[in-house]
Amino acid sequence: MSASFAVFDSPRWQGKCPSCGEWNGFVEEKIVAPVSGAPSLRWNSQSKPITLNDISVEQSPRMQTISPEFNRVLGGGIVLGSVVLVGGDPGIGKSTLLLQEAAALSSDSYKVLYVTGEESARQTKIRAERLSLRSDHLYILAETE
Repeated sequence: MSASFAVFDSPRWQGKCPSCGEWNGFVEEKIVAPVSGAPSLRWNSQSKPITLNDISVEQSPRMQTISPEFNRVLGGGIVLGSVVLVGGDPGIGKSTLLLQEAAALSSDSYKVLYVTGEESARQTKIRAERLSLRSDHLYILAETE
């Protein structure tokens, strides 16, 4: 007969069960407490790893932004289908720059998704109004979780 016990207060090995007296009857059980509200992290991609040498490099068309310096930082503009994550110290103008760029690109009939993790949609709208930015093709997604 095997017994299952969670032994938390014994740092040494125990071969004999203190309850039934059986030797070598312990079975380890790992208790994992579920994290409430945490998203499930599963790998559902159908992609397979390939070697670096097998990757084909071709010139990707780039969209020019309204800022020549921003184009330079991006290597010549925004690569279609890419995601750009901009980081930096608070208050240096990241949100302002990107909202201006997004509005300019969306006015050229591109659909642009502006995702913010620090500001609400209302705060983004207030910034856009202060900058006199308008667009029917600029979508805002505010997510703080």
